[in-house]
Amino acid sequence: MRRFAPALLAVAILLPTLGGGRASAETGIALGQLQSGASYSIAADPTSPTAAIGLWLHVPASGYSFDSPGIADLAAHALADAPIVGGRSLREIVESVGGTIEIEPSPNLLGISIVVPKAEASSTVRAMAEAYFAGTIDAKSLDEARHETSVRAVEERFNIENELQTRLFAALFSNGPMHVPVYPNSASSLDAIHLQQVQRYAERAFRPGNASLSFAGAVEASLLKQVAAVGRSGYDAPIDSPLAQSVATQSVQGSSSAIAIGFAGPPISSRDDATALDFVASALLDKQLGRALPLPAGGVAVARFVTLQGTGVFTIFGVGNDPKKLEGVLLDDLARLRAPLSRPRFDRLLRAFRFHIASAIDVPQGLADNLGWYAASGDAAYAPGLPGGEYARSISRLTPDRVAAAVRRYLEHPTTILMTAIAEKNA
Repeated sequence: MRRFAPALLAVAILLPTLGGGRASAETGIALGQLQSGASYSIAADPTSPTAAIGLWLHVPASGYSFDSPGIADLAAHALADAPIVGGRSLREIVESVGGTIEIEPSPNLLGISIVVPKAEASSTVRAMAEAYFAGTIDAKSLDEARHETSVRAVEERFNIENELQTRLFAALFSNGPMHVPVYPNSASSLDAIHLQQVQRYAERAFRPGNASLSFAGAVEASLLKQVAAVGRSGYDAPIDSPLAQSVATQSVQGSSSAIAIGFAGPPISSRDDATALDFVASALLDKQLGRALPLPAGGVAVARFVTLQGTGVFTIFGVGNDPKKLEGVLLDDLARLRAPLSRPRFDRLLRAFRFHIASAIDVPQGLADNLGWYAASGDAAYAPGLPGGEYARSISRLTPDRVAAAVRRYLEHPTTILMTAIAEKNA
């Protein structure tokens, strides 16, 4: 699951992600696994001026007891800020050459994305391995991380998609990392997570056995030498989040008038069904689909399918003055997809779907993120970034009847969060 964008879009698709397998000199794609347990994905493009480096770990954002929201973000930032090579931190090494480092926690996966000039790829990969697989968090680096994580936590509280996702996932799942927020509601909760707690979490979470490495752009297989012998031993299997027993509509108060609609979908192992729901997420809000009503005035909505190793999640988020009316319009649109689309309309929507996929991976960082997400989600061979790979084969098997069957199978019984805005008090 990828971190949501900061604002709702009229049409969006959340693509799944990739990992390990074969090698092809023709395409520059290589997939495999290191002896340390880390899987890797390499998509080489020697003409690129930059190298994108991704580290993805299947770890719970709220801790292994699910009682410490924010701990994964704290640990990841602290390790990026802890001194490693020559007393400099990974962040200092990356930023000193004009590169960027982004840390993106989601409920059950953590992504670290780095982009540097091509000449710096080898030294950067070595520094990343030293920081995350062998680094030590100290009081100073944790203090710096608290600032970074506090800022992110505040940003997320004002992100309506994040607010809707948190409430929806808490209703869809009864326990586990998907049931718990990624960030706490207050900075004081972060302050209560002490140094030894973060150190213990990092020692368990940041191990090669829990990791998927992804490389794209100006990269090559020799980079693997920089990480092959670095790191702690052991691994953790991905932690399951059981579904809640009942399907319900909840009315809550929040920051905006909005709605979240969610459905339990197929796991990543059901490739054709997962691809069909990706297509539905792309097609649902298409202006020419034939909805009976326009969205209520000022309303915007986004549909996504999040491919996961366990139960996938299909979501529709909408913001508007009348959430109940918005719900009716969106569910009516979805109901239209229970019947097969006409072939001309299906073909047009399929072309748009292919473009969405291509646009998500047209730069090295997007491709590296895509490869890393799918590998961490448990199916390296099923990734849009692989030319002629399993995802492409699943797309080739899409038909109007298959799409309609997937809608009927998975998108019949929604869990709904109706949110009304908290009225502002007069001064």
